[in-house]
This record gives sequence, C-alpha cells and structure tokens, in this order.
Amino acid sequence: MLECFVSRIMKPNNLFKFVIAVAISESAAVIGYLFTAPAILSGWYSGLEKPAFTPPDWMFGPAWTVLYLLIGISLFLVWKSDWKVVNPVFVGEKKAWNSWSERLWTGDLQKFNVIAIFASQYVLNVLWVYIFFGLRLPGLAFFEILALLFAIFYLIVNFYRISKPAAYLLIPYFVWIFFAAYLNFSTWSLNPAQDVQKACTMEAKLCSDGTTVGRSGPRCEFAACPKENLIRVESPGANETVSSPLTVRGNARGNWFFEASFPVKILDVNGNLVATSIAQAQSDWMTTEFVPFNAVIEFEKPTAGSGFLVLEKDNPSGLPEHSDELRVPILFSGQ
Repeated sequence: MLECFVSRIMKPNNLFKFVIAVAISESAAVIGYLFTAPAILSGWYSGLEKPAFTPPDWMFGPAWTVLYLLIGISLFLVWKSDWKVVNPVFVGEKKAWNSWSERLWTGDLQKFNVIAIFASQYVLNVLWVYIFFGLRLPGLAFFEILALLFAIFYLIVNFYRISKPAAYLLIPYFVWIFFAAYLNFSTWSLNPAQDVQKACTMEAKLCSDGTTVGRSGPRCEFAACPKENLIRVESPGANETVSSPLTVRGNARGNWFFEASFPVKILDVNGNLVATSIAQAQSDWMTTEFVPFNAVIEFEKPTAGSGFLVLEKDNPSGLPEHSDELRVPILFSGQ
C-alpha cells in the first residue's frame, strides 16, 4: 500500500501537488515560530504557571512538524482526487433550506466550500498562535481555539466525503488541538492576570559584564544576563574599583572548569596583560551544576585607570569552538 502511494506521488503532476500541499501546510509552522520564539526567549512563556501535564517545550516542535506533514498529505489526497465527492454523507432527500447551502454542499460551489474551510482553519491556526504568544492573551486565545476545533471537525467531514484516508490523517490534528485547548484553558485559569496589560517598572539590573537588563514577563522578573547560565561573579561587581590583592568569588558550571580550575587574568583598557591567576573550585567540579570558585590576583597598578577582569573557560583542547570567557569591567584604585 505504501509503495502504491509513493508510486502515485512520483508522477510529475502528483509530485508537484504533493510538494505544494506540504509546503503550504508546513509554512504555518514557520509563521507560528515568528510569534512563539520571542515569547519563549523573553521568558514570558516559561514564567507562566502551567498544569502538571504540560509536555516539555522540546516536544512541541517535532509534534507540530509531524502534524503539519499529515495535514499536507491530507490536502494532497483531496487535491489529487480533484475535490470530487465520492462518499456522500449528510445528504437527505429533503431540499436544502436555501439554494446557497445546496450549492456549497452538493452543487457547483462544493469545491470552493472545501477550499474555503481548509483556508479558514489555516488562518485560525496561525491566529491562535498570534493571540496566545504574540498578544500574550491566553483568555482570548481559548475562545479562538474553540473556533479552530469546530473548523477542523467540519474540515474532516468534508475531506471524508472526498477521501477517507485524507480525513483519517486529520484526526491526530484534531486530537492535538483538543489537548491544546485544554492546556490553553488550564493555563488561563492558573494565570488570570495574563489578559490584563501589566506595565513593569523601568528598573535595570547591572550584569557582571557591565551590560544592563530590565524587567519583563508576566511576573516582571529581570531578564537573564549574558552568560548568567554559565558563570556568575559575586565579587568584584561591574565597574567596581579594585586594588591588589584582588579576591574574585562566584559560581560557575562544572564544565567551565578542568581539573577543578580555570584561568583568570586582568587586562587594562588597551588590552595589555596586567596579571594572571588561577580560580579554584571550592567543591566537587565533576557536575553540570554551579560550583563555587575563588581566586586571588596580585598585580601592580597599571597606568590606565580601567580594565577588565577576564574569567576564561578552561579549554585544554585549544579548539576555538570550546573556548568562552566572561569580561567584567573594573576600575583601578589610585593608591
């Protein structure tokens, strides 16, 4: 059966239809990504209270990719059948209540009707992503996804009249959207304030590398500083005035170390080397969790008034792709 399906696809005309149908379907994933990515990267979605049965974030990408592929194949099967009804259902002996409904269901507008339904659910699909992730309004998104569910059900009925396999391929899509509606409602219930626009204060947090981050997300939490998930410096702070000997304290992921240490150096503002030292792990470094470290650097005051404390990831391989560093701007004491 699979070989027969593949052989039919490989016919030039069918191959063209198959590629176009799948491309149309998968393009919804690309459009959706434009709205989901900012919401995820900004921390808004991760900051929401979600039900315990919410799938992990990594699962959504593959799931939607497979679903859009099935939708594309379903569209191809209907298109290949030239949109002709071969399995009439819900066709009664009584005359339709108006001429337009008769033309749309069994008459000359039947093909237009199916295409319009597919286009409607396509738009509703993208619109839900925009409302939930783009506008960040879970409440409004829930009512929109109910309309999407109805559109998918009506699409399944219409595709069934043309191609039963095409209709069956849409069932996982309907089930997934039903589950998404349940997640949407649960998330909305757990985050009732999400549909109220909330302005965060204009505070800024100074990061170790001298940059600043502001508050964002539903809880108005500070955004993550650069490299904050890899290494965090407790002392000295950014733009702090330092003198010799300088004690450096902080926490770094275990893979920042090698043999329980990593190099630390001081540069002046012109990039000239002032001093070097070694930071030592203060606990077991054979982990992916944060490990406290400590380093002491003795140096003579450079002529420049400012410079950088550079904490380098230990890279015994010497490969550029494995190297990393955090630069903390510092000021040199006049004494």
